Amino acid sequence: MAEVKIKRALISVSDKSGLDVLAKKLAELGVEIISSGGTGKYLQDIGITYTPIEKVTGNPEAFGGRMKTLSFQVSSALLFRRGHDEDEKQAAELGIAPIDLVVCNLYPFEDVAKKTNDWPELIENIDIGGPTMIRAAAKNHDSVGVVVSPLQYDALIRDLNETGGALRGETRKALALEAFRHTGRYDALIAAKLEEQLGSDTKTLPLFPEGATVLRYGENPHQKSWIYKDPFNPGLAGATPLQGKELSYNNMLDADAAWRVCGDVAALNIEGCPAAVSIIKHLSPCGVAVAKTQIDALKAAWAGDSVSSFGGILCFNQEVGADIAEWLSKQFVEVIVAPSFSADALAAFASKKNLRLIALPLYDGTYKPPVVRSVSGGWLVQEEDTGVDADFKPVTGAAFPPEKSGLARFGVMVSKHLKSNAIGLFMAASGGFSMVGAGMGNPNRLVSMKQAAEKAQENGHKDLSEAVLVSDAFFPFPDNIAVAHSAGIRYIVQPGGSVKDDDVIQACNDSGIAMTFTGRRHFRH
Repeated sequence: MAEVKIKRALISVSDKSGLDVLAKKLAELGVEIISSGGTGKYLQDIGITYTPIEKVTGNPEAFGGRMKTLSFQVSSALLFRRGHDEDEKQAAELGIAPIDLVVCNLYPFEDVAKKTNDWPELIENIDIGGPTMIRAAAKNHDSVGVVVSPLQYDALIRDLNETGGALRGETRKALALEAFRHTGRYDALIAAKLEEQLGSDTKTLPLFPEGATVLRYGENPHQKSWIYKDPFNPGLAGATPLQGKELSYNNMLDADAAWRVCGDVAALNIEGCPAAVSIIKHLSPCGVAVAKTQIDALKAAWAGDSVSSFGGILCFNQEVGADIAEWLSKQFVEVIVAPSFSADALAAFASKKNLRLIALPLYDGTYKPPVVRSVSGGWLVQEEDTGVDADFKPVTGAAFPPEKSGLARFGVMVSKHLKSNAIGLFMAASGGFSMVGAGMGNPNRLVSMKQAAEKAQENGHKDLSEAVLVSDAFFPFPDNIAVAHSAGIRYIVQPGGSVKDDDVIQACNDSGIAMTFTGRRHFRH
């Protein structure tokens, strides 16, 4: 995108901080400044010459200021395509001179909404002309710059200084994106405040979020719930079950977790183990396995915690066939996610009227939406914990066997999906790998350590000498090592990074345990 020389700028702002510096720079460059109302008076007071907006529109401000910038003339000056023969011809015929820059921030609806619930005052502080100009300029960013915040003035002035009064293409493109974010947030604030005032019932009034799908219920039956769909990457949110009753909030969370775990372990590409299965219960993996065949992977995953697997959510990385359907006919499961289902499998599952079947391409980690959680008064946003740990650093006298490296990587990939504090135990099974025991979601790691060992024993694994223990975070004290040693554990993988690392390493050396550090923590709250 070529540079655009700024010759005419329209300035209309409620927040006038920093405007003196920007306006003086534009005036210094000989830019004609168009303005209205309070902004015009401010410019006049600091000695900046400006063109009143009514000279452009041909009409005075009207209706108490509700009408001033909204006009055919202003919108045309922003929207007509420069260099487009027909547009240029029409602009000339209509007497439309281009506006190259819009500097606009909106009526302070957010500030007003924090101070009052008065409906007429809220309505009067909804900006109409501002969003129209901003969106028009942003749409035509090939030829027009748009600035919506005083925080952007420095970047604008830097471009003007370095180019002799022009705006670079990459700058205009970035500003356009911020402009659409700005108006999107503004509209969302208005909708949220007005909905709060109306006390809307999302089930009985047409006010539930546009584009959202109402779910069966929330975390509990008395809670309402809905799901927003990403229109560009709908994923699980956009999938339609092939059969079964409506999905609930918990179903969606668990299905998403199963899908991510299964995709992550399949991405390890463990030689000779193309089939992967994950089983989720209350957002925690209770069974995960890779094996030579899908049925072997399912059996190994189920055996990882057969009690918890009852009523769980399953995900497969390959098409589900008749053998899987037959094996699961004797089990109760809520949801099955897979890339596809064979005709025979669909016929077999048809007798389970409540079982939901979801066909969804395998999670491959390329789509990385932010993880969003609400807290009182706001939202926490972070990136998803993706990727595979790359560095395994042996730290004990006993060497960590190279032949255990595949099992260790499998264990780390699964453990990062367990709720902290998390301990997972992993063993070779059915020609592949599986989780044989886990402790998770506890306030201290020692409890998780004991639970993992007890669960493995409960699952019939009396001898854990060939198991690999994976911890999602460092061991704060060597007491964890004592429990591991008493359970027969000989191989441990953990991030390291504790002030007690030396004590933990010494405890492993004293017990003949081989331990390796990954250098990467995987908390999941």
